[in-house]
Amino acid sequence: MRISANTLPILVDYARNGRVVVFDTETTGCTRDDEICQLAAAEYVNGELTRKMSVYICPTCEMNPCAEAVHGLSMDFLFEHGLTAEEALPQFFEFLGDHVLLVAHNITFDLRMVQNMCRKFDLEFCAEAIETCDTIALAKNLAPGLPSYKLCNLLGALDIEGCNSHDALDDVLACAGLFFRLLA
Repeated sequence: MRISANTLPILVDYARNGRVVVFDTETTGCTRDDEICQLAAAEYVNGELTRKMSVYICPTCEMNPCAEAVHGLSMDFLFEHGLTAEEALPQFFEFLGDHVLLVAHNITFDLRMVQNMCRKFDLEFCAEAIETCDTIALAKNLAPGLPSYKLCNLLGALDIEGCNSHDALDDVLACAGLFFRLLA
C-alpha cells in the first residue's frame, strides 16, 4: 500500500481493529538464486499480539558467507534444524490467512524472496491480493528527516523497545513495535 494521507486511516484501522501480520526473512544472500533460511511472523489482532511463528528452512543453495556473518545461521545448523521449503512456506501461508495487513521492514525484499521460493519449489502464493505496508515508507512519511531508516536506527531514534539482531523473530517483534508506535 502506498503511504499517503488517504491510506493512513486505513492503516490505523488495521492497527486498532483489524488483523496485522508482521513478518521477516533471513536469507542465504540477496540474489534471485538465494533462498530463505529463516521465516518468522507475528499476528496482532486489534493491536494485541496473539501468536508467533518462526521456522528455519534448509536451503538447497550455498550460503553466502556475508549473509551468514549477518544472521549467524550456518548450513550445518540449518541442515539439523531446518524444514524443507515445501514444509515451511505452507505453514507461513496458513498462519497468514485472509483479511490481513502484511507488514515488513523493506517488504519488497521479503516478498520477492517468498515469491522466488514459491516459483522455485512450485508453491502457490498471490501477494497481489494482500494489503501490505512497508515500515520504511511509513517511517519516512511519519518521521521525516531522520538520518537513517534502518530498523536498528529507527528503534533508537523513536525510543522503541526491541532489537534488530537479524534473528527473524526478534526483527519481527521490533518491526511490529515500530509499526504500532508510528500509528499511535
